[in-house]
Amino acid sequence: MKQFLLALWLCLCLIKSVSAQNIVVKGIVHDDQNTPVERATINLQQQGQGKICRSAISDSLGNFELVVVTKAVYVLTVTHLGYAPYILQQLDIDPAIKNFKLPDINLKPFAGQLKEVHIISAQKSYIEHKADRLIVNVGALIGNSGTNAIDVLNNAPAVLVTDDGISLRGKESVVIYIDDKPSYLTGKDLLNYLKNLPSGTLDKIEIMTNPPAKYNAEGTAGIINIKTKKGKTKGFNINLNTSYLQGVYSRNNSGINFNYKADKINVFGNMAYSSINNFYDVKRNRQFHYQQDSSGLVLEQFNTETSNTKSYNYQLGFDYDIDPYNSIGAIAQGMISPYIENGLYSTAFKSTNLADSTISTTSRLHYTTRNNTFNLNFRHRFPGTTQELNINTDYLHYSTNPLQVINSSTRLPDQTLTGSYILNTFNPFDTKVFGAKADFDGQLSTHIKISAGLQATYSARNSTGNYQYTTAGKTFPNDSLNGRFGYSENINAAYINFQQTKTLFELQIGLRYENTYARTNHQGAALPTNADAVYSYNNLFPTAYLSYKLDTVAANTLVLSLGRRISRPGYSELNSFVFTFDKYSSNKGNPKLAPAYSNNLDISLNHGDKITVGFAYSQTHNTIAQYYQLTGYALAFIPVNINKALSYGLYLNLSLPVTPWWNVNLYSDVNRNHYTGEILDVSYLNNSVTTVTISGNNQLKLKKGWSLEINGSYRNNLTYGQGIYLPMWYLNSSVQKAFFKNKATITLTARDIFDTRKLRRQIEYPNAYLTSVNHSDNQLIGITFTYKLGKSTLSRQHHNSIQTEAGRAGAN
Repeated sequence: MKQFLLALWLCLCLIKSVSAQNIVVKGIVHDDQNTPVERATINLQQQGQGKICRSAISDSLGNFELVVVTKAVYVLTVTHLGYAPYILQQLDIDPAIKNFKLPDINLKPFAGQLKEVHIISAQKSYIEHKADRLIVNVGALIGNSGTNAIDVLNNAPAVLVTDDGISLRGKESVVIYIDDKPSYLTGKDLLNYLKNLPSGTLDKIEIMTNPPAKYNAEGTAGIINIKTKKGKTKGFNINLNTSYLQGVYSRNNSGINFNYKADKINVFGNMAYSSINNFYDVKRNRQFHYQQDSSGLVLEQFNTETSNTKSYNYQLGFDYDIDPYNSIGAIAQGMISPYIENGLYSTAFKSTNLADSTISTTSRLHYTTRNNTFNLNFRHRFPGTTQELNINTDYLHYSTNPLQVINSSTRLPDQTLTGSYILNTFNPFDTKVFGAKADFDGQLSTHIKISAGLQATYSARNSTGNYQYTTAGKTFPNDSLNGRFGYSENINAAYINFQQTKTLFELQIGLRYENTYARTNHQGAALPTNADAVYSYNNLFPTAYLSYKLDTVAANTLVLSLGRRISRPGYSELNSFVFTFDKYSSNKGNPKLAPAYSNNLDISLNHGDKITVGFAYSQTHNTIAQYYQLTGYALAFIPVNINKALSYGLYLNLSLPVTPWWNVNLYSDVNRNHYTGEILDVSYLNNSVTTVTISGNNQLKLKKGWSLEINGSYRNNLTYGQGIYLPMWYLNSSVQKAFFKNKATITLTARDIFDTRKLRRQIEYPNAYLTSVNHSDNQLIGITFTYKLGKSTLSRQHHNSIQTEAGRAGAN
């Protein structure tokens, strides 16, 4: 590694010396109130020639740089939506001045009332590359119409969603944010929430495998930030969308996004409703091969569940400018989601393929999930500078109340009843999170930015297990399962980040400090021995990014990033109480779990937003993974620490216009995951798999407002610790018609056309071998209608204070 970094440094020095003859033209763009104008377009062309020779975009402070190599008289043009163009007709650049400073450029708003303005612009690219993140524009794919957040994520590069969770470049422990706020959900709770979040309310997906120091260090695989639509266009603007899909069962979702902006106030929000009917089939096969048992014993399980999920989502917020330097804002958002599930489960023992006994179980489960957050924020801009202070306070409350009735009976092959029981369960779960955060952004010099911040978060989670079983007509409390589990955690953090921008390179280094204090509390008759624990530790998390332009127009850029991250044990992973599915299947937590730490490296070569080729490497110690422990014929699922996990591989991202009407997006990676180490002092794991993933889409813009899209994905074997996921592929297609001057669209969609999206898994452990196939209602056809009144842009971002152990709040 040292030799590689030395070679990289020598190459950069050589490139720097070659470009030393360039002339650097610098400038800054302000508006008429001396406020920096971000993302203004600066074009430079030689006088008398109509061709643009250099272009740049102003940064958040209004700064820009252009590099020229020829002495000439130039024409400089600066444009930005809502402002009159600025044109400097004669710019004589002297090659003797290597750093050519332009006078400050002041853009003037359009004067008077414009009767009608037609703006024709290119559609956003599906993928945008930044030094520290990959941005996916949701609306750029018509195949995302009428879907939900799960489908959008599955279409995103490097992201894979399974029935167990979400992974990034083949690594688990991904933190999910919604509008820069942690979701605080795990497992099925998180997946159900995302399934009920309509794609029509989503704006973009930010994928950060190595987030900057401003973000929490939680998540060894990185962060996925799902950003919803927020408008800030003047006047009143509305976007409507509704869809209906049909598979074996039906599902529909509808949403509305709106905003109203006057002189000093902007009110924005969205509301969405969805109803999903689904089925979930699982076939499991356990083959036992104990030395003392030569009968070839097999345990077969067939599970079928049908469900209905309704979801009501809302968001309402406002920004108010008190004066030119101070503003306040608030955002309230939440979800109410009732869920009903009916299940039929069959467990059969077979010896040499002859039935031994069968356990039949019926189940009815229903609960309502509530997830509400509130954010209050304040922003202060220091007069005469670009320095800014943001203060946020946050509150989150998540709760669910599962009530389940399980009726089970055991029969011999001749259908003789040998036993039966009824189990009633009521397991309420509650999470409350309080947070506060202060961020400062400033400028140390023309080229150096600084940001720093403080953050404190406190969370408390509690679940109660109430179990009663009925047998022979009598009801008894099940004291072996009854209990209460509580978990409280406090995380305090501070960070500092420096960013230096030069003509050809951008350097960003940061350091984050986090202090963690947590405590568990078990109560119950079947209290495990030494179950309660106190966790207290301090950590430093450095990050670094280097972006180097290999040419004067920044067509090719080399990006290097380094960072250290953590994954803390989740709430349910520390819960020692046993949760029993049936006599032969259960799961429980592990209070002895330690946090996992990873060191990450990523280096890529970008050709604009069109081509990216990269190499990623990650080494994780104490990886938290699910372990399948066999005791007799019963299987228990237990989270464990695995000593070491290595992940490394190459990735390629293409976004190419084949013709003016045909665009191709392609993502592919070849990744090697290797897990090694002792597990619970009873087993040694040495599992490695090379995974190839290919996904992409073809977009065709046809005449008269018609568009066509085909997208799909393939991957071969994939491993997360002990288990192996077998190959899977799927294909989707969409066609769209725009009308009413592109304000309305109708989209027809066919998803999982060949019904191949089935999750197949195999696990081998001492004395047994498990295979499973999971199948749900993925083969769908549907129609989506959208209508826009006005146009939507993004409001300013609120960097809220609840940015800690996202995704760790879920209950069993």
